[in-house]
Order: sequence, then C-alpha cells, then structure tokens
Amino acid sequence: MRKILCSCLVLFLLALNREVYPQEGSSPWAGGPPSAELMKLLEELNQQYGPDTVTLVSWLLDAATRSGSVLTASVQVNGNETRGDTQFLVFQVDTGLIFNTQTIDQNGRLAVLWEKILTRALVHLETVQFPTDGVVVDLLYHVKAFPETDELSEHVDEPGLSEEAKFYFYKDPLRAFLSKKLSPQALLTRSQVFVNNSSVTLTLPDSAAQANSSDKNGSAGHP
Repeated sequence: MRKILCSCLVLFLLALNREVYPQEGSSPWAGGPPSAELMKLLEELNQQYGPDTVTLVSWLLDAATRSGSVLTASVQVNGNETRGDTQFLVFQVDTGLIFNTQTIDQNGRLAVLWEKILTRALVHLETVQFPTDGVVVDLLYHVKAFPETDELSEHVDEPGLSEEAKFYFYKDPLRAFLSKKLSPQALLTRSQVFVNNSSVTLTLPDSAAQANSSDKNGSAGHP
C-alpha cells in the first residue's frame, strides 16, 4: 500500500458536478459512495494521520465545490509544516474561485473563504485529534479585475493572478470554537492568517464575527 508522504500526496483532483452532492446531510458522499481508488486513498490517509484528517479533507472538498468555484476544486495533504516550535498538518485546497478585485477587497476575499469553506468544513469535526500541534489550511484562488456584468465562467481560461491564504489553527482554540466557547472572530484572533506569506488581520462582518453555529446540515448546504 502506498504511503502518504510529506512530499505532497494529491488526494483529489476531481471535476465535480454539484448534483453529486446533497443539499444537506452528514456525509459528503451521501449522493453516492466514493470510488474504490478514492476509498483506498482515504484508508491510507486514516492510517497515516487519523480519522479527523479524513473528515476534514472530505468536507473541505465538499465546501470548496459548493463555494461558487468555476475552476476545478481539489484537496491535498502536504504533511507537516514547522513554524517556530509548533508543527501543523497542512491541508492545501485549490478552491477553484475567481474573485473580482473591483468588487471585493482582500479582507472580503478572506471573509468569503472563512464563511464558505473553512467554517463549513470545520463544524464537521467532532474532535480535534491530529498528530501535530495544529492544522493549517492553505487556500489557493485567483484574483483579477473585470466588469461586474461579466459571468465568472467567461474568465475560466484566463482566471488572473494566483493568491494564497493560509490559516494556522492551534488545537486548543479550535476545540473551544467547536464547543462554542469561542466566537469565529475570537478563534481568528488566536490563530494566524497569511496572504502570499504576509501576515494579515481578518476582520469578519458583524453577522459572522459572533456567530458560532455547529448546525452541520445547514453548513453543508449551497451558499
């Protein structure tokens, strides 16, 4: 059986049809079981990193697919990253999103990533058991300026510049968030956020800053 190494094992690269996924449910595979190859990869992932890693990978892919992406969505585990004296397990998500810089600024883009992908995946964690001190979710997307009247699908062939947002979550604050002891904004205050390797502060909209719902069915629905 192939081992999942830190050198970046690609778990998924799927052109996903949104009809495959249910409006709501407790499993991202409720619309049909994953393929045998995918099941094998998930089994290997479970053996290497544990069931919470499988859960987070699965729901990150589900959330990215539902986020409004127009390009291919994919998820991969890149092993461990050491930051200072802290180790993080790295989840890289190619979101498939294209943001119009004429209508949404950097903070707005980060807020969309938080609300449409991160929270919708994180709420499905019932425990926070990873073989590291925390997790980092590395989100890739594109940015460009184009007329507001344009359809996003018109820009698939030329999606613009790549941008990377990395969210570093420590285990204890993440547990507190999942148990509703921390608000989303409080969790972000206890985490680290970087855009293209530069540290940034994400300020959530009022509607999202205090809310902390663990309604998994609602979180799994279309935006």
